[in-house]
Amino acid sequence: MKKIILFSFALIALIATSCNQKVGPVGPDYTVTTGVYVLNSGSWGYNNSTLVFYNPTTGTVTGDIFQARNGKKLGDTANDLLVYGGKMYIAVNGSAVVFVTDLQGSIIKELTVSGSGSNLSPRQFTADKDKVYVTYQEGYLGEIDTTALSVRTVQVGPFPEGVLVDNGKIYTANSDGYNPSYGNTVSVLDQASFTVTKTINVGKNPQKFHKTEDGKVYLICWGNYYDVPASLMTLDTNADLVTKVKEFEPTNMAVGKKYAYVLSSWYDEYWNQTVKYFRFNTTNDTYEGEFVPSTAVTPNGYSIFADELTGNVYIGTSDYVSNGDMYIFSPEGKQLAKFDTGGLNPIAVAFIRE
Repeated sequence: MKKIILFSFALIALIATSCNQKVGPVGPDYTVTTGVYVLNSGSWGYNNSTLVFYNPTTGTVTGDIFQARNGKKLGDTANDLLVYGGKMYIAVNGSAVVFVTDLQGSIIKELTVSGSGSNLSPRQFTADKDKVYVTYQEGYLGEIDTTALSVRTVQVGPFPEGVLVDNGKIYTANSDGYNPSYGNTVSVLDQASFTVTKTINVGKNPQKFHKTEDGKVYLICWGNYYDVPASLMTLDTNADLVTKVKEFEPTNMAVGKKYAYVLSSWYDEYWNQTVKYFRFNTTNDTYEGEFVPSTAVTPNGYSIFADELTGNVYIGTSDYVSNGDMYIFSPEGKQLAKFDTGGLNPIAVAFIRE
């Protein structure tokens, strides 16, 4: 039987969402995770994105912090969240704005970038050397100066999703999401000059980069949801070469303390969904079995994240009509907690550390 990969309403959700993990720095100066922000994308066109805060010590959830702090809604179809340099960056795709806030969620500045006839729509973040980089679905990469909070842009490939900085270069995963055939390229930019130097071919519909503690880089490609399956690739950022690890259905991935964790979701031709959660050894690129059984998470998993400090794994759920839940598992797969995310489609998290 042919498999239709990914989650339900895939064509709409492609434009609206891409599940992402963004964390504060991990290092010797940080010993404890004191909080977790959860970004809910809501439904495309409904202006119902929300930001909530979870305290892992007390188990309490503070709902819709953004609206409480700022007296207005977050906007339509939030897509990514990043904590960096004492600030928080929130990409709201449908509303075409990046909010820069303090770590309590109060707005410092709203960043909009003019495009051809409308403002550009932000997708995903990464950060390096006092710069935050953001992809825009109209085919641009933005560089945010974290002091001046100004943005300069450069054109990259069509509908870029994930972005990575490594080895003095910036990489954008060009999904070409409006093209029914989807794209298969990554743009490579020189970080210093902020110019595109080359384009390399990768799997079809590239989405998200992940980097391990020892510097290994992975790229998830979603295929075409029909006869080209999703794939996981490694990227050598010295030679700019990609290698397919294995052809399977990696919907989302999270890099933890010792392992990576893969959420694999697909539908058969009768729209019967299967979701599995695997532990993945990044040293030898092998699966070590299911991390938790499919029945441990209900409704089905929608997103997956890992706290590199504690090793705990967070799995967000969605049925596309009601608030999601967030499950927290130990690195060994024991359920530690579960909470209501206070919104629809939990798409990104950010860990606050001391």
